[in-house]
Parts: sequence; C-alpha cells; structure tokens
Amino acid sequence: MHLTIKLLVLILPFLVISNVVAQKVTGSVAENETYQIGLMVQDIQGALETRDEQALQTISLYGTDSRYYSMIRGWLFQELVGVESQLHATKNKKSAQKFQNNSNFLKKAIILIDLE
Repeated sequence: MHLTIKLLVLILPFLVISNVVAQKVTGSVAENETYQIGLMVQDIQGALETRDEQALQTISLYGTDSRYYSMIRGWLFQELVGVESQLHATKNKKSAQKFQNNSNFLKKAIILIDLE
C-alpha cells in the first residue's frame, strides 16, 4: 500500500504539469488559428477594396479552402446583393458603371471559387 501511495505522490506532479502544458499548447493552437482567420479576413477585405487580378487570386486562395468556402462565398454573395441593389437604384451613369464593374468583379470571384 505504501508503494502505491509513493508512486502516486511521485507521478501526480508530472500528470498535473503535463496537463497544464497540454492546455497551454492547445490554447496556443486555438489562438494561432484565430489569428490566421483574422489575417484571412483582412486579406479578403483588402481584395474587395482593390478589385484587381491579384485580388481575385487572394479570394481564390482562401475561397477554395473547404474550411472557409461557405463563409467566403456567403460574404461575396452578400456584397453582390448590396452592389446590385445600388446599381438598380442609381440614375447616374458614372455611378452605374462603377457598380456594374463591382458586380462583374464579385460574380467573377464567386464563379472562380465555385469552379474549384
């Protein structure tokens, strides 16, 4: 009986320490994933503002990742709905062309990630 208690006393601190280390590692992994998602959101937001060929590549990079596809596609679709609403509401030809260009870009981005 004394041997069991001695073993328990010797092993217990290692179990506690390994549990604490495991929790810190798991927490670090979760924080890193959260950070990476934040960077992805910033990259896509920047791509939606520039709307050039590099922007399409950025959207494609993230949008074809199955973990993020539905979120990014939904985001693009909601952007498209807003742009198309503005397009249909505007009477100014210059503004209408701007909205049409934005609409075309968003449609192209959606098609690009849907094809993958």
